[in-house]
Amino acid sequence: MPVIQIEALPQAAGVDVRAVMGDVCNRVAACMGADPGQVWATWRTLEAYTEGDTPAESQPGSTHPPVARLIAFEGRSDEQVRSALEAAAGALSEGLRLEPGNAFVLFDEARAGRVYTGGSVRS
Repeated sequence: MPVIQIEALPQAAGVDVRAVMGDVCNRVAACMGADPGQVWATWRTLEAYTEGDTPAESQPGSTHPPVARLIAFEGRSDEQVRSALEAAAGALSEGLRLEPGNAFVLFDEARAGRVYTGGSVRS
């Protein structure tokens, strides 16, 4: 069950953050052969964000990309990881009306025996 944690600055008026989250989940699910209902996303709005000494208080189109962490169980192929990263980045860039590629997405592999969910430690 992949989990996507997204952090970003406040978005422009008219951007539907929940719809963007759903699109990210659906695209990642398709890449990983997962049921979309098994892919979760969270959103945290950042109060402050700087690139070096350049601050931003709302989401620019070409800088200060949203930062997403995609956590999934180990055992995914390199192609699955690559396509999921690209899918999440594309959904964020498109949905948030950013320039193509203005997203930062990290794949974090959850190892067996290191995750508790569904009432037990997953092996």
